[in-house]
Parts: sequence; structure tokens; C-alpha cells
Amino acid sequence: MSLLWVILIITILAVSWGWKYSRYLLPLLILSLPLEISRTWFPHLSILDKFGEFVGVIYFGRIFTLAVISYYMFNLLRPRGVDQFLKNARDSLVETFRSPLFLALGSYILWGAFSAIWSLDRLQTAVGVARLALLWFLGAAVYDLIRRREGLITVPVTFAVISTALAGIGIYELFSSHYIWLADIYQPISRINATFVDANIYARFLIIGCLATAILMLNTSKTGKLIGALALLLQIAALLGTGSRVGWLAMIVAAVGLAVLVRRRAVVLTVVGAMALLVTSILLNNGLLMRVLEVSQNFWAAATARQYLIVSGLEMFRQNPWAGLGLGGFQHSMLTTYASQVVNGISLSHTALVTTAAELGIIGLGILTVFLVYVYAGLHRARLALRFSDRQFIDTQLYYQEIFAVLAITTIFISAQGEGRFFEDPYLWILVGYLTAVRKLKEVS
Repeated sequence: MSLLWVILIITILAVSWGWKYSRYLLPLLILSLPLEISRTWFPHLSILDKFGEFVGVIYFGRIFTLAVISYYMFNLLRPRGVDQFLKNARDSLVETFRSPLFLALGSYILWGAFSAIWSLDRLQTAVGVARLALLWFLGAAVYDLIRRREGLITVPVTFAVISTALAGIGIYELFSSHYIWLADIYQPISRINATFVDANIYARFLIIGCLATAILMLNTSKTGKLIGALALLLQIAALLGTGSRVGWLAMIVAAVGLAVLVRRRAVVLTVVGAMALLVTSILLNNGLLMRVLEVSQNFWAAATARQYLIVSGLEMFRQNPWAGLGLGGFQHSMLTTYASQVVNGISLSHTALVTTAAELGIIGLGILTVFLVYVYAGLHRARLALRFSDRQFIDTQLYYQEIFAVLAITTIFISAQGEGRFFEDPYLWILVGYLTAVRKLKEVS
């Protein structure tokens, strides 16, 4: 029996196990998404590539995404049972429709579907709408699993553990110069990628892991704090090794946000220590220092692969300010109207705001703004609650979890301005489902 068949059988067994013991579905999903290396273990369905680039790619992340959505759909359609613990998923779907976050994201998808009327590439618009709709249901499924399976602590723990493990792989690559994947791309430029196809996305995941680890350290024993501190050091060291400038920026913003929102000496000292490690490592490493200096001396020179994409995207927005080109129209326009601007065959947008502006215009940007307003809506209340928690005997755990989710979404948003993949990132939808569940539990507690 070949190795590929063994992998396929193990995957089927893992999906079946997750369906039977649904409390493990979320950890399996969060574990599978970073394993982009697994795309080399499954056949490439090239017949599906006509619907868009990478549509025919199969890997663990997509398999378990569909597994979670399928489990949720099954619960939506099953007869209403008498078991109160496993109440019908239709109840949580109604709550999802009432959630401002899901309403905003649903409005974005509906506007994208409506844009098919004037879209430059209706096939790509249809594919984009279908992809976002699936991700919307993924977020709803995460909300349902957390509400029914009490998975609030499971999500940050899984992020922290997997991020630490992947950081260990990255550190191994950094010191051994033995890359497990894509060595021909990353080894010559001294950047690490672990199991990710893109080092910047690896950096994004590591930051989410850092936030999860820091939040968990706030409510644990001294031994737990020590383990958390060691995990943070490993994660930050791997983050430096990615060479991701937008990742470093996102890390700084997330760390400062954590220090401001959670005013505890341990948090402030951790943030200061992390920043000191970041600065010291950059100063002592010529390769990292050169990447920083490129940004400070000449922004466009540091992002030559993106300059023409941004300029072209802004021109698309200028010509179609209100409605845009239609969802998925950016790449089509780059390959046709702006084909002479394309460098090295890179035609996908790397800046999420520019993508939204070009494809869905001012209305799309307005919906995105509404979504972000709702993301940050509860932060001031959380900060005040934590400030007076000792006097009022408030349970702080839900507030810490809310802060984690908000800062993690912030990380994805900042990172998406340098590498794209904001609405397309499954972790965004996992975190939206998680944040919605946290806030719902705050309302009833």
C-alpha cells in the first residue's frame, strides 16, 4: 500500500472520528489549516482550475473545512431531538442571523453576488461568492460547536499548542538549514516557512498563537506561566525568522493593544520583553536589519512586487468608485486591461483594502467598515470591566477571550494589507464565530 493511500485512509478516519466526537472537530480544523504542505500528498484536480487559480488544490485544511460544514449542515437538517445538550443547530443558526458580525459579512457576500450584474468575469464572481458563502457557514458552524460543546477554552489552547509546534519546526529550519518544504524558494533568502506555502501567512498564524498563549497565561498557575513564557519565546523567534515585515508590524500592534487593554504588570513586562527581543534580534541579524531598512528608506523599493498592483487597483477604483468591477474582477482586469503592468506573472492583489475598493467600490468598503466597527464595539466595555474586576468580583475569562479574538482579527486585517487573504482566510471566520459565541455568553452570564 502506497503512502498516499495510508494518508487518505487516516484522513477519512480522522473526519469520521471528528463527526462522532464533535468536541474534537475544532482542534482538528485549526490543526489542519496550517498543513498546506499536505497539498503535495493529494492529487491536484486540474479540471477545477478553470473555475479559478488553486480551486483544484486539495489539502487537509480544505478537507476538514468541508467536514465541519457538513457536520453543521447535518445538524441543521436532522429532526429536533429531546436531548437539551445536543439541541438542534437551527436555534444557533437563528442566533447567527441576529449577530451584527455575521449580518455585516453576509451583506458583503450578498453585495458581491449582486455585482455579477456588471462583473467583468461572472464565473469568477460566482466562484468567489460560493467560496465566501461556504466560509460564512464555517463561521456559523464554529459558533454552533462552541455554544453546544462549550469550546471557549479549546480554541485559544489549540492555537497556542499548534503555533508552538509549528514555531519549533521553523526554528529547526532556521538553525539546521534543512527545510521540510519549498527550500528552493526560502533557503536562498534566509526565511522560514515551516508547513506554509507563504512565510507571511506563517507569520500571521504565529502571531495569533502568541496572542492565544499570552491570554492563557493570565489565568494559570506559575508552572503554566513558565511554559507559556517559553512558548512565547519560541513563537517570537520563529516570527523573526519568517522575515515578514507586515508580520512584525502586526505583532507590534497586537502587543501594544494587549498591553493597553489588559493593564497587568505581567502583560506589560511580557510585551516590553517581546519588543526588546524583536529589536535586538533585528539589530544583530544583517538580513533582518536590511529588510527593515528597506522599508524605512524606500517603501516602494521594499514592495516592488506590489507597487503596480496597488497603483492599478486604485486606478480601477477611480474608474468605478461606487460599485467596483465586481467580486473577483481584480485579477481579470490585471490580465486584460492592465496586462502590461504585470511583473513576474503576479496578478493577484496583495492588499485587501485595495481589492475591496477595486472590486466592490465604496459600498463594499462601507460594509467592511461596518464589520470592523462591530468587531471593536465591545472593547471599551471589556477594558473597563477588567480595570474594576477586583472590586466588583467580575469573572474576567470571557473578557480575555474577547480581547484575544479581536486582536487576532486585527492581526489578520493588518497582515492582509501586505499579503492579501482577509475575507478568504478561514481563520477570520473561525475567530468571528468564536467572538460571536463569547459575546453571546457574556449577554446571558
